[in-house]
Formats: sequence, structure tokens, C-alpha cells
Amino acid sequence: MERDFDVIVIGSGAGGAAFAHACVSTGKTVLLIERGQPAGRTTPPLDERTNLIDKVPYDDRRVCINETPLRLYMGGVLGGGTSVFGGAMLRPSSDDFHPGRHYGERLDRSLWDWPITYEDLQPYYEQAEMLYRLSGSIDDDFGPLHAPCRQISSRVLPMAPINERLMATNRARGLRPFRLPLAIDTSRCERCDSCAGFLCPNGARRSAAQVIDEAALQHKLHVMTNTEVLRLVTTTKGEIDGVSVFDRATGETRQFRANSYGLAAGAIGSAAILLKSGIDGPHVGRYYMMHYSPIAVGVFARPTGASDTFIKQVGFTDYYFGTPDCPHKMGLVQSLPAPGPLMLKKAGLKGIPTSILSFLRRRLLPLAGIVEDLPNPQNRVFVRNDGAIGVQHEFGQFDQDRGAALGRAMTRILRRAGAVTCSSRSFPSREHVAHQCGTLRFGQDPAHAVVDAECRLFGRPDLFVVDGSILPTSMGVGPSLTIVANALRVARVALASM
Repeated sequence: MERDFDVIVIGSGAGGAAFAHACVSTGKTVLLIERGQPAGRTTPPLDERTNLIDKVPYDDRRVCINETPLRLYMGGVLGGGTSVFGGAMLRPSSDDFHPGRHYGERLDRSLWDWPITYEDLQPYYEQAEMLYRLSGSIDDDFGPLHAPCRQISSRVLPMAPINERLMATNRARGLRPFRLPLAIDTSRCERCDSCAGFLCPNGARRSAAQVIDEAALQHKLHVMTNTEVLRLVTTTKGEIDGVSVFDRATGETRQFRANSYGLAAGAIGSAAILLKSGIDGPHVGRYYMMHYSPIAVGVFARPTGASDTFIKQVGFTDYYFGTPDCPHKMGLVQSLPAPGPLMLKKAGLKGIPTSILSFLRRRLLPLAGIVEDLPNPQNRVFVRNDGAIGVQHEFGQFDQDRGAALGRAMTRILRRAGAVTCSSRSFPSREHVAHQCGTLRFGQDPAHAVVDAECRLFGRPDLFVVDGSILPTSMGVGPSLTIVANALRVARVALASM
């Protein structure tokens, strides 16, 4: 049968871009389809209202979260979530690939071990770090996490004085803070105070959009933006025979065919596309996860630099496997940019004048924790009768208890650094869906998974899933580097089968 391309990739985020890059680099013709616009069309780049209130760089659909339609903080331009992420890319712990060691009977026995090990991904982590041009200090103590490869750039951003104090005072108490490895070109970085959540004004923060643009210039990569995949076309035998797409500008519907397909629309989007295509099963869309993220904020007597410069620089893994009062596996703690006045109002400080909020912001230092959201079949993505995407999700009590304990630990970290007062709260809001994963999880047995260890959909060897939806558990770090590494691994498998 005649095919339009060797490979069609759906979604331009971390996984889709890496998969497309690897395929096109070998001479294959690749079509990459992205629902959003090119990132450069969303201006102005550093305006808080445009980016975080009006959500211009974010997905423009309303997704029904627990029956409430919401615009989500989910990347909606070329590059997906990497166009608005904070740039931190970390390797996980080896134990993240063996969750049964820490969660035991809280997990089904089939989930005690991933179908691959850290060692299987190790060479691809190095490739991913080079692809995203990470910079950082490789000699830091990353605790249970694996350090980045020695080839990453040692040119790091100057450490903000408040972060030097944060690290020094907590090292004196026996903790092991480290510099976050960042996908940021330090020679170009303007050290904006509002990095995460915003489009980078000059491309210093590396994104999947840059990976795509570079591949398109050098190879046979065709990119369609503002184009929505309606469904995968299947034959009577169940084989994938193309994709049906909708041009959001012209209203035209077209169909393209390829020898192989890469699905990378995110844990919400990829599951919805399969369901809209009539590809269902007992686990499709189920076990939706995202990290439970307690936030701790310290208020200091003197300005922290939070309103003037980049302060997302520090990580802690001292509580990766629990706190003194809650000895259960948790995850990373990392610093965050301070929210602007409009986001502070949205977070509950609506009645306070903007001038006071701006004064307060100059004295803030926030920390965020990562707590694994354990898989639950009731947490799921589905397609409603009206065609809209629905998500049902609640954090379990075990997740909430660990989050509260990690929040207490983070306030202690901030007080040691001199915070006059601290407060912590749970997950930011229903609109935040960072680190989404789990809806098309991989495994050895189709009785317990949707895709196999090589991320092929069971029974459909030409369809590979290469985003965070394949993760059977959510790990204790952000998934971006693991998604890129795994997409590079899977691309090698896909290419061998063509």
C-alpha cells in the first residue's frame, strides 16, 4: 500500500520530538502533527496575565476535571509542556524502576517492577542530556538519584545569594542540597524571575520545539501545527491504516498514512485519541497519575531576589525515601520561582492590594515537593458523550499524608535559611496537571498493561506510545528526562522494524 511517510508522530512534546528526531536522523520521512500553534506566535512572552491567567501558551480545550470544565496548565504550543516547563531534568533513582521495594502491598504485584530497568535506559539518558544541552554540577551529591553524565556543560547560572544561604545552612544540619541540572544555555539566559510557566523570551531554555526545528532544517521532517488528530484509522483486522486530522484554521479534514506511528499527545491526550479511535481495553485511560505536590513558602525579612532573577536552582533528595515522622517513599524537593501578583491573587490573596503583593513577592522563597501519586484504576481519562475529554482523579489518603509530612520538612528547610514565617499547602489546583502519566502503561503482560516493554500497543506492532502515559508509576522526579530517554530507546526499536 502507498504510504505518505515512513513515520507519523502525534504530539510535539518531550517524547514526540525525541522520537521524531531519532527517526528522521536516519533518513526516514517523518510527519509530526501538533494541535497547538508554533510557540513564537504567543506574545508578549513575559506578561503574567497573557501566560498564566489567559493561558495563551496552554491548551485551549476545556477538559472536564471531576465534572468541572477547566482550561488546564497543559502545554498547548509546539514543544508541548517543554515550552513552558522550568528546565530541570533529572535522572531518577534505580528504585523508581522497582516500586514494589517501597510500596509492597499497596501496589498490585504486576507493578512491583517496571518491564525495563534503569540500566536499560542509562545510555539513552546520556543522549537525552546531550539533546537538551543540560548544564549543572556533576560533582554534587544527588543522593539516591543518578547523576547526569560528565559531558553536560559545567557552565552554570550564578547562584542567587538566598540559594547559597539555603544550601549552606542546611548542609550545616546534615542535608545534601545540590544544583538542579537545567536545560538552559547559560550564555543566553536573561535570568528572568518568571521562568517556569512562561515561554522563554530568547530560546535560552531548551525545548522540544527547538529539537523539532533543528531536525526540520537538517532532515526530512514535516511539521503540521494547529492540526488536531481526530482518530487513528483502523482496518477491519484492527491494523492502523492512517490518521484522520482536522486543520483548525481551514476546517479541512485530511488523512495521512505511514508505516509506523508514534503517539505522544500526553497521558490525557494520547488516551483520548485511542478511545476516540475505538481502541479500548481494561487499562486504556485508567491509572491516571500526576505528582502530589505540596508547596512550602518562606517569607524573609529581606528581599530574596525572587522578583528580580532566576531562583529555581536547588534540589534536595534527603527525604526521597521519607521524613522522620513519615518513613515512606516520597521524592524530590526543589526550589521554585515566586508567583507573581496575579497568581497570588488566584491562590487566595484576592483582597490584598497588588502593591502589597509585589512587596511580599520580593521576600518569598518557595519550595515544591514531589510525592508519587500511586496508581488507582478509578483515576482515569475518558471521552464524554458530548466528545469532550473527561478526567476523574482524586489523591488517596496515603498520598495526602506523605505530602503533609514533606510539607513540614520543607518548612524546616526554609526556617534554617532564615525565613521569618513559613506556610505549606497541598497540590496547587485542579488546573495544574504537570507530570501527568500512567494511562497507557507499559508492561510484559497485556492482562496488566496497554503497551509492551518496547512501547508497542499490544496487538498493533506499528503503533508506539512514547510519552509519559506509558509510566506504570510516577517516580520521585519530574518525568521529562525519562520520557526523552525512553522515546530515543523506542525509536531504535521502531527503526529496526521498518
